[in-house]
Amino acid sequence: MVQNEITNETPVVKIENPVKGVEEGRYRLVGWAVDTTGRRLIDEICQIAGYTPDSKFSQYIMPFSDIRLIYRRRHSIRVINMGRYRMLKDLRTNKFVKTKSEISALTDFIVWLEQVKGDATDGIILLFHDVHKYTPAMLLESFRRHGLSERFANVVKGFANCYDISQDKCANTTKSYTLRTMSKVLLNKEEDISSAVTRAQTCYEIVVHLGQGEIQDLDSKGSGDCKGNEVHLINLVRPYTNPVSAEEEEIAEFKVLLERQNTFKPVFGALLRATPVERQHASHLRRILAENKIDYDKLKNAFETDSKDGLEKLLKAEISNAKEEDLANLLEILDCFFDPEKKPVQPKPRYFQNNRKGLRRNKENRDKNANMTKTPPLTEVTEIKAENTSEIKAENKSEIKSEIKSEMKTESLEASSVSDTTVNNMSSATA
Repeated sequence: MVQNEITNETPVVKIENPVKGVEEGRYRLVGWAVDTTGRRLIDEICQIAGYTPDSKFSQYIMPFSDIRLIYRRRHSIRVINMGRYRMLKDLRTNKFVKTKSEISALTDFIVWLEQVKGDATDGIILLFHDVHKYTPAMLLESFRRHGLSERFANVVKGFANCYDISQDKCANTTKSYTLRTMSKVLLNKEEDISSAVTRAQTCYEIVVHLGQGEIQDLDSKGSGDCKGNEVHLINLVRPYTNPVSAEEEEIAEFKVLLERQNTFKPVFGALLRATPVERQHASHLRRILAENKIDYDKLKNAFETDSKDGLEKLLKAEISNAKEEDLANLLEILDCFFDPEKKPVQPKPRYFQNNRKGLRRNKENRDKNANMTKTPPLTEVTEIKAENTSEIKAENKSEIKSEIKSEMKTESLEASSVSDTTVNNMSSATA
């Protein structure tokens, strides 16, 4: 139905629940889709959309939490934080969109469904396309949080998954039943299905296209003339419709399963923080225990009564839908956890090749720098100092000799100039 736990570490695992179907009556088909921040029960709706040939509905919702990266890319929307303000941005148009609070958007959606219902006295059947079937549970949880479940149940009869319809009707045509594939094969369209509005319309058109095979007289109506309340469409969808009451019962059972799973956090906590492969395997083992109604206290009592043999007897007696390898892994993990003399099973250490290369490269650089700045021995230092002092003394001697020679030249020039002036003075005096 939905996710595996109310944490970010665990992957989603689908719970198989048979569809109960609805009785004959006057219904109307409405395509719908939602964009969400994730696929857990605690995640929020970012956009809700509905489609009929006569009317459309679309409304963006401002979530309290940020949208995770995988869903940001899938729906092409993201939350922009600007100081104390938060805005929702459409990455396709690079523009901000108008949003409402969740309760306002859900109230508007119910009002629109009441208007679309028309003469469908038995209610509306909502068409969606989802492999994991988590969107109906998220929608019902949102209505429950705001006290709108009763009003919604008065309008909507149930949910029909187009994935199941396509899987049964197109088993001989294609092997992939995703919305993009079915749109290309059946409708000959290659549209961008990142928006909830496009997905809601595509779901409705796929059901209408598949419903043409149920018509005896093909000349009576075309696919574009369907209003969503035709008998052949209702008869096609009824066996695949799960009532709202059945969905609420599944949600209640799933919450009990989550509570039972959460009791194993001390056992699988370290493995759930490991690599994705180990996390997925640990989640699978924990799900096996929870589905067979085994909790932490039950395992602890079994170990206290008969240690490892008690655990083995309990696992073999209670679990019938698991492989022998999974049972062996469970027994090893539980025995190492409850036995104080053994060390609990820990995830494998991670090795990052790029970081190791970088560390090796940094070490080589440090060695080179150390060699360049390495101080020579004392004998070499003294020899270098002696050579330097001798060179300095030789340079000083040559400089002193050149200075003495220049001084002697200047003195001789001055003496010759003085003698010339005295001779000139004596000759002028005799004259």
